[in-house]
Amino acid sequence: MNRKITLDITIIISAITGAVLSYAYLQKPIEKYTSLLLLTAIIVFFLLMTIYDMSEEKHFLKYDRKRAGISELLLLGEDNNVTDTWDIYGKTSIVFGRDEGEFQVDVNLKNTDYAGTVDGEHAVMNYSGGGWYIEDLDSENGTRIQRGGEGKMYKVSSREPCRIEQGDVIYLGLAPVKVQ
Repeated sequence: MNRKITLDITIIISAITGAVLSYAYLQKPIEKYTSLLLLTAIIVFFLLMTIYDMSEEKHFLKYDRKRAGISELLLLGEDNNVTDTWDIYGKTSIVFGRDEGEFQVDVNLKNTDYAGTVDGEHAVMNYSGGGWYIEDLDSENGTRIQRGGEGKMYKVSSREPCRIEQGDVIYLGLAPVKVQ
């Protein structure tokens, strides 16, 4: 539950408490009914706001689920433990490589265990037509993909982009990067 809904419910409970106290303790009918009318209006208003906030939250969750896709890259170590991460949400192109001052890469693999197998500009991943595609940039040690759940490796061509899915592991030389 988000903060707005919690605040709305807190105000509703406070207004109900105020209404009960007004009814019990106010003696003059004009004060009692004015107070009850005002507090009832507050209760109704914030009840409607709570319903609206809840429906907005559900809509947002549906949108996120619908939009769910690749949003993060995880560098894997020798024991498949995550050693580094890159958030790629909102990006349309990512260059992988080993930047030592002369290249502009988005995912810099120069400090990895397998840096020696990664070229300066090794591969590029582009978002197009609702999906991510990777191309090798004629690297010396190549780029391969292991599909999520499969043991088989697929070589990535420099001439034909290969679609990437969540759960795939990209091998840039020997450096494994998992797609989440």
